[in-house]
Amino acid sequence: MLVTLPDLTSRLPVVLTPEQAAQVETLLGDAEWKVRDAFTRAGRDFDRESELKLWLVRSAQEVIRDMVAAAVLIGPSVGRSSVSSTTGAEADSEAFAMDTMRVTGFARLILTASHREELGLPSTVGNRGRFPRPPRYPEKEAR
Repeated sequence: MLVTLPDLTSRLPVVLTPEQAAQVETLLGDAEWKVRDAFTRAGRDFDRESELKLWLVRSAQEVIRDMVAAAVLIGPSVGRSSVSSTTGAEADSEAFAMDTMRVTGFARLILTASHREELGLPSTVGNRGRFPRPPRYPEKEAR
């Protein structure tokens, strides 16, 4: 495992309950597989590349910690942008924005474009090579 539970919890600003710790350990495994799957989908081998590129393991650890920390800290409040409460006559208000949905989901991890860039993976889908321009369609002669 690239990131251990103590490695992540030492960086979190909150103390986890035993139930949360068990969930975080599961999320750490899920995040590692998400990174490995992203390499496989790009036609690359994470283990082989990590032996050749010393920076790759450290970058993968940072990405995994970031993904899981976002799920732990933002996950329960995903989409919520502001909350207000008034004690007298009891008034509550919540506002939601979709910005946090790009970082994490309620119960899932998201490998963002910036994470992919950190890992050296393509962040967009499409042509990855340079190709010559196609020949122009021959024009018809005027009669």
